Amino acid sequence: MLIAILWAVMSAAPGDHWPGFRGDGTSLTAATRLPAEWSDATNVGWSVAIPGYGQSSPVVWGDRIFVSSTEGDEKDRLLVSCFAIGTGEKLWSKEFASTQKVKVSDYVSRGAPTPVVDAERVYAFFESGDLIALSQNGELAWQRSLVKDYGEFQGNHGVGASIGATTDSIIALVDHSGPSYLLAVNKATGENRWKVDRETKVSWSSPLVRERNGQAEIVVSSNGFVDCYAAKSGERLWWVTGVDGNTVASPTLSDDVVLIGSSKANQNLAVSSDGRGDVTATAVKWRAADATSSFGSPLVAHGVAYFVNRSGVLYAVDPTSGATLWNERLPDSCWASPIAADGKIFLFTKGGATVVMQGGREQKRLAENVLTVEGRIYGVAAVNGAFIVRSGNRLWKLSEMAKSP
Repeated sequence: MLIAILWAVMSAAPGDHWPGFRGDGTSLTAATRLPAEWSDATNVGWSVAIPGYGQSSPVVWGDRIFVSSTEGDEKDRLLVSCFAIGTGEKLWSKEFASTQKVKVSDYVSRGAPTPVVDAERVYAFFESGDLIALSQNGELAWQRSLVKDYGEFQGNHGVGASIGATTDSIIALVDHSGPSYLLAVNKATGENRWKVDRETKVSWSSPLVRERNGQAEIVVSSNGFVDCYAAKSGERLWWVTGVDGNTVASPTLSDDVVLIGSSKANQNLAVSSDGRGDVTATAVKWRAADATSSFGSPLVAHGVAYFVNRSGVLYAVDPTSGATLWNERLPDSCWASPIAADGKIFLFTKGGATVVMQGGREQKRLAENVLTVEGRIYGVAAVNGAFIVRSGNRLWKLSEMAKSP
C-alpha cells in the first residue's frame, strides 16, 4: 500500500499514470503492452524537443506528459511544459522567473527535481527554491519561494531532491549546507501544514511517501541518517544513524522493510520499519556485501533487490539476506532508476542503451536496445503501452508497433 493507493481514490486506473519521481516512489508499475525492443528506427512513436534543459523525470496523468526545465546562463527562467502522449504535441509551456540564480555548469543540478501530478494539478519544484502549482491546463494555482521564506540554498552542487505527495500535501526535502528542513505544503493553497528543521546536511535523495498501518509516512535517506516521519504531523517516528554515502539514491520498499542505497560498500542496507526512536542497534536487517548504488535508486521486484553501481554493474541481491545472487555489466552507468514492468527489469543507461532483464533470480538478459541520444538519459515514465524517455532537452515515446517518425 503506497502513494499509488492514495491516488486510487481519484479513479486512477492501474498503469494509466506515472505521478511522480519513480512513479509511486518504487519504480514498479502495473502498465502493460510495454515494448521490450526498440531502436532509432523501430518502436519510436515520436520524438520532440523540450523547451530549456532539465534533469528531472517526466510525469504522466492520463493522456498528458509534464516536464520541468530551466533556461538562461544562470537558470534564471523556470519552465513547466505539457505534451500530448498520443502525438507528442506541445499543449502548453509556462515560464517563471527564478528566485535564486546560479550559473549553469556541469557540477550544479539543472532542473533536477521531478514534478508531481494528480487529477487536479501539476506541482513543480526547482533548485532555485521556487514551488509552483498549475492546473493541468497550465493555469497558475499558487506559487511560493522557499528561498524567500527560509534562506538561500547553499552548497557546491545545488539541490536535487524531488518532491513527494500525499492526498492533500506536497512534501519537500531541503538538505543543503544551510539550515535543512522537511516541509509539508497544502496542495490547494500552497500554505505550510508543518515544517520540521533538520541537521545541516548535503544530499540529493528524494523522500519516499508510503502508507503503513493506515497512516501515511515519509521515509528520508540522507547523508548519514535514515528517518521516518508521520506525514500528518511531521513527528519523527524512528531513525537510524551511522549510514555513509547515502546522499543520492532514494529509499525504496520491500514489504515492510526499507532498502537504502549508498555509494559506499557495506552501506547498502535493509532497515525494518518496526520500533520507535533511535533504532540503529536493532533495525538494520542486513548489509549488502558487494552491491552499491550510484545515481539510480534500488529496486525490489520479483523477489530480488537490484542495485546499479557507478561503473554500470547491476547487482541482484536476495532481499531477505543481502546475499549477492549474480551481477551483470551494463553498457554504461544509470542516472535513471531501473523500472520493473510486465515481468521484466528495464535498465536505461545514461548513454541511450537499455538492457532488459528477465525478472527473478535467474540471470537472463532479454534484449539490449540503443537509442541515439545527445547528452544523457535522465528519467523514464512507464504507462500503458509506452515508455516516456527524457534527456536534457528531448522526449521520446517508445511503444510497440509504432511507425518511425
